[in-house]
Amino acid sequence: MEEIETVKRMFSEPGPSPSALAAGRERLARGTRGRTRRAGTFWAAGTALAVGAAAAAVAVAQVGLGSGDPGASRPHALRLSAAQEVLAGAARTADGQPLLTPRADQWVHYRFAGYDSKRKAHPVYRDEGWQRLDGLRDASLVGGRVVVSGPRSAGPEAATPLGAWRRLAALPTDPRKMLAALRDQPGLTPDAAASADERAFANAAELLWNSPLGAPPKVQAALYRALGTLPGIRVDRTPDAVGERAVGLGLPHTVQILFDPVTYRYLGDRMVSDGVRKGRPQPPAGMSEAKRKAWEAWAADPANRRVLPAGALVSSRLRTGVQLVGKPGER
Repeated sequence: MEEIETVKRMFSEPGPSPSALAAGRERLARGTRGRTRRAGTFWAAGTALAVGAAAAAVAVAQVGLGSGDPGASRPHALRLSAAQEVLAGAARTADGQPLLTPRADQWVHYRFAGYDSKRKAHPVYRDEGWQRLDGLRDASLVGGRVVVSGPRSAGPEAATPLGAWRRLAALPTDPRKMLAALRDQPGLTPDAAASADERAFANAAELLWNSPLGAPPKVQAALYRALGTLPGIRVDRTPDAVGERAVGLGLPHTVQILFDPVTYRYLGDRMVSDGVRKGRPQPPAGMSEAKRKAWEAWAADPANRRVLPAGALVSSRLRTGVQLVGKPGER
């Protein structure tokens, strides 16, 4: 029953009338009882088309359900695309998470991994760190000791863990309204040439990365279902360069959002070259403010940006574990 509700939410359209359902169910039962027909076969012109349309309406309206008549043929289940199946699984996983009430003075501990082309000798990295939810302090391990940096001046709200969490929490859960809100997110930096759908997807990816705690479960689940309605969304099952199992979802000119292919837990994102444009890599995970500024200056230099072959990895960043803690050093 859970999958039925998922599909209903993702593809909510006005249902057929009760009379159309009854007529279509009877015609479907008479037309298929005792024989097998291939889906999509045109029976004939005129009235046969009407029968087919009614039968299709019944099949959609009764996804996964029998007619109640043991002798009647079972309607075909509505098929989701591979991307929609992953996002439906991610929505179920998000729905099962506890509801958090984060505070500005709390910290998040996370283990991370990624691929950074700036590190030419060793582009794959892996470590752990801490960040205060207001974004004013962070901490890392240096020589086995926890070193805290900050406080720093406040940056853009949506770039902080708590600010991104609040921005996500304020999103509507209706799919159309969700996408409209994601297309208009001030303070985020998607490609200026992106289409409206690409902008919505890129903004969703950036907010999810900026918020290690994700979003309230109902909102995060609704976000995944809304992304599943975008035309052209596709799956990339290429293993990630850091050695973590991951499946990527994206539009042709956006980053890919990464999920665990078994649990559908959100992991992070990666940029893959389309073979046409100079892909700008994402800032690596776990950077202090000073290191991030130096990295941003490097990434902004046109000499450090080039067109890679289609499918080549530009950058990736994953959080392999996240936990809300009271202070740096706690795990």
